[in-house]
Amino acid sequence: MGARDLNEALAGSVSVGTVFDRFPASVRGAVVIRALDREPHQIRLVGAEVVAAHDLGRTVHAVAAEPATIDVAPHREVLIPFDVPFAGLDSGWYCVVAEVEVDGSARLRGPEDGGKRFVVPWASGEVRRGDLRPGLEVGGALIERVELKADRTAVRWRPPAAAPEARLRLRLGSRRLPVVEDTEERGVRITVAHPVPKGVTQLDVEVAAGRERAEVSLDLP
Repeated sequence: MGARDLNEALAGSVSVGTVFDRFPASVRGAVVIRALDREPHQIRLVGAEVVAAHDLGRTVHAVAAEPATIDVAPHREVLIPFDVPFAGLDSGWYCVVAEVEVDGSARLRGPEDGGKRFVVPWASGEVRRGDLRPGLEVGGALIERVELKADRTAVRWRPPAAAPEARLRLRLGSRRLPVVEDTEERGVRITVAHPVPKGVTQLDVEVAAGRERAEVSLDLP
């Protein structure tokens, strides 16, 4: 069995997640390691990192968590605490991910999708606020609402019926606004991105489905 096959097999036996609560100056939580099968597993925490929510491959800061080697009983979980102070982090959206070694042989990293997000806020005078309800159709998608908040830009939209896998992107002229989360419930999508800086007067909304692109520009109040 190759290393890739071994990693895939262990991914069905062990999961790596994170939980945390946000406090005024930090987030405090734990790496959660679960044994998903009937076998006990020995787990070694290799490390934990803060990564950018819009680019999970970009490590921003190491997380202070004590190295540990622990045994996880079948269908049980263990928690390894961590604390992430906001000092040293720029304004932005982040995730905490961890890497563990399973049974001394393979390494797993999780959560795979970054898991829960947290934000280090922007100064109130740096961002634009507003609430738009354009009701515009873009490439078959319907843009229902655009909320400009102190810590995010949230777009409520419905993807094209012919392309439910479509993605929404936001740009400020030539600069893309980083998207940090995209969720869906009953056909309605919520795309969350960084906030719009104060002084920006136009937001470009692009809907992409495969090679097809459609775009509309919104004037901001």
